[in-house]
Amino acid sequence: MTSFVVLDPTNGQAERRTDLVARPSSFHGLVVGYLDNAKPNSDQFLDLLAERLAGDGARSAVRMRKKHIGRLAEPSQLDDLAARCDVVVTGVGDCAGCCSCSVQDAIALERRGVPTFMVCTAELLTTAVIAATTGGAPDYPFIVIDHPFGSLDLDALGVRADEAHRQIHKQTGAQRTD
Repeated sequence: MTSFVVLDPTNGQAERRTDLVARPSSFHGLVVGYLDNAKPNSDQFLDLLAERLAGDGARSAVRMRKKHIGRLAEPSQLDDLAARCDVVVTGVGDCAGCCSCSVQDAIALERRGVPTFMVCTAELLTTAVIAATTGGAPDYPFIVIDHPFGSLDLDALGVRADEAHRQIHKQTGAQRTD
C-alpha cells in the first residue's frame, strides 16, 4: 500500500493577528506607493492605476519593483515605502508564488501602519485568501481583477485598471472623479 503525505497550505492558525489600517476616505494630497512584484505587465498596470488615482488628487507616487517575482520584498523596500507613503498598492498576483508573496508584502506594510491595496486575479483569489489567513489577516479586502493578466495589451490593461480603481473607491468610500 502506498501512503501519501498531505500538506496543509494554511500551516494552521496564524501566530499573530494583523489589524488592518483604515483606508483613506480620499486620495486628495496623499502620496501613493506602488510595489511592482515584477510580473509581466504589472509595471504598466500600476502606471495606469497611478494615473487614475492621480486624477483623484493623489499628490505624488513612489514606485518600487521587487527583484524577484516569487519572493518577498526586501525589508528595506517595505521600510522605505512605509516612511514615504500614505497608502500603497501592490501586485499583481496572477500565479501562486507571486500572489502569496504580494499578500505577505501587503500584510507587512499594514503592520508598518500603511493601508495597502493588494491586486490579484480572480483565478488566484483562493491562494490570496490562504496567504492572508496564514499571515494573520483572514479578512483582507483584495482588489480582484479578471484573469489572465500577463499577456494583455495596453487597452485590456486599461480595462483592468478601471476595475481596480472602482474597487479601491468602493473600499474607501472616496468619490471618483470620472
